[in-house]
Parts: sequence; C-alpha cells; structure tokens
Amino acid sequence: MPRATPGAPERAPKGWTSLPSPSGRGQLRVLRGFASRDLAARDLYVWRPDGVDDDAPLPVLYMQDGQNLFDARLVPFGVAWEADACLSRLIDAGRIAPIMVVGVACTHERFAEYAPALILEQLAAPARQAILDAWPGAPKSAAYARMLVEEIKPLIEDAFATSPGQAGAFLAGSSMGAVAAAELLARYPETFAGAAMLSAHFSLLPVTETEPLPAGFAEDVARAVGVFARRHMPRAGSHRLWLDRSALSIDRFYPPSHAALVGALSALGYVEDKDLRVRVYAGVGHDEGAWRERLDEALAFLLAPFPV
Repeated sequence: MPRATPGAPERAPKGWTSLPSPSGRGQLRVLRGFASRDLAARDLYVWRPDGVDDDAPLPVLYMQDGQNLFDARLVPFGVAWEADACLSRLIDAGRIAPIMVVGVACTHERFAEYAPALILEQLAAPARQAILDAWPGAPKSAAYARMLVEEIKPLIEDAFATSPGQAGAFLAGSSMGAVAAAELLARYPETFAGAAMLSAHFSLLPVTETEPLPAGFAEDVARAVGVFARRHMPRAGSHRLWLDRSALSIDRFYPPSHAALVGALSALGYVEDKDLRVRVYAGVGHDEGAWRERLDEALAFLLAPFPV
C-alpha cells in the first residue's frame, strides 16, 4: 500500500469524514454524533501522522476535550492545542515513534462526566457536598470511563490499525480533563500506559481566578487526592505520568492537591524525571494557548520509549 502524502486527504473509514488538517500534516477524520449507551452523544476526532501506511498499527493517545485539539474555529476561546503540529514535530525529530490521536469531545455534561467519583469517595461530607452542589448533575466519571474503554476504544480499533496491549494506549487532558485522565488510569491501569495531566484541576470546584476557595477546602481535597492515589493509581513499573500547573489564574489553587498526588505517587515507587515528571510554569495562565506551548514537552516525556 502506498504511503500517505503529507497533508493529502485520504478515504476515511465508513462513517468517518476526512477534514483538512490545520497544520497541513497528517490525516484528520471526524465521526459526528457518536452515541454512547449511557451518555450524551459527542464527536470523535482521529489524527494519524504522515508517512504511515493505513494498515500499519499505531499506538493511540486518547485526549479529552477533543474539539479543542486541532481546529481553532471549534474552540470557544479561539485557540487550539495544535496537537497535529506538535506530534508531527516530535515524530520528525525522532523524539517519539509515530502515534495517532483520538480526541473525545466533551458535552454539556462536561463537569459531571469528568467529576472524579474515586476522589469524591474520600472526601469528608461537607467538602463533598460543596462540590456536588457546584456541579450540574451527579458525577458520571464511571460511565465516562466505561464509554471510553468499552465503546470508543473498540470502535477505534475496528476502524483503524492500532497497536495492541497496554503499551499502545495513553491518556491526556487539561484542567478537569486532566482529572478525568487520572481517574481513567486509576480505573483501567491494565489498559493505559500513562497519562499527561496539564493544569490538573484537583481543586474540583468550578472557581474563577478571583474567587477564593472555602476555608480549609484545599487541605480537605488534598487529603482525598492522596488517599485516592495510594488506593487506586497503579504502582510504578509500567506507567509514566506527567503533571503540571502554572503559577497564575486558578492554577494558583493547585499546590496542595498536586503535592499530595506527587507524594502518593512517590510512595507507589514513581521517581521524578524517570516515570514521573512535575513542572510549574511561571507567567502563563489556565487556557488552551498555555497548554499548546508546553504540549511538546509533555508528550515528549509521556510518549518516549520505555527503557528496556
């Protein structure tokens, strides 16, 4: 089979529509209105890099908030992650092997779907109720995880050539999407080899940058995050994790919960700059533009070959 020509449209699998890749690199497809058994319908985006036969199996990076990854016209704030350009750079430089992206769009129930039930279980009643009162709908993270693993992943593997096994699947997300990636890994450690968590919103409340957290809330949530990680995250050995935040905007609420997560992961055997990387970025906010600028660094670490 002839190799793909950079930026050239190709025949999409049945039900999938080819889209122009904004960077001119790779092949971008969309499946409109994917209907889950239990959750609202959403679009799915798939990007495969140039220079790879259609029948060549590739590892898969499953990313949350998929509508924000490629085309800035789909993003409410007008800035996309430009994941196609990022991965093309990393592949061209030989920093990672070719990989495909599955972008899972969020819905109007985003907070409920990403709400981390496994963390909420560890919270004292007042803090848990404050979070439940702030979210539009009960937590649906278990249903979201089942959808991704039991419905979307098999659909992708049926339509595209993918690498088998845990080593061929990764997760990524930002803000509450990063929290969803953490819970997905905790629920399905045998399915995924790692997660990139950008500006992971373990503060959990939908606060603004000028709105303070309730007194004692950050400490309560940090304790719950630590217990969650110790009980549910996989031990070190076959997974890799990236965790970051900025020093501005709502990210300034994150130090207690991020420190609790790192402490728990260290107790599970993770070693910083080996299978865990933690970064803090000064002078940037909580937005797609900031995440786009550090996506190369995050994915280069997450997707680098594991040492033999």
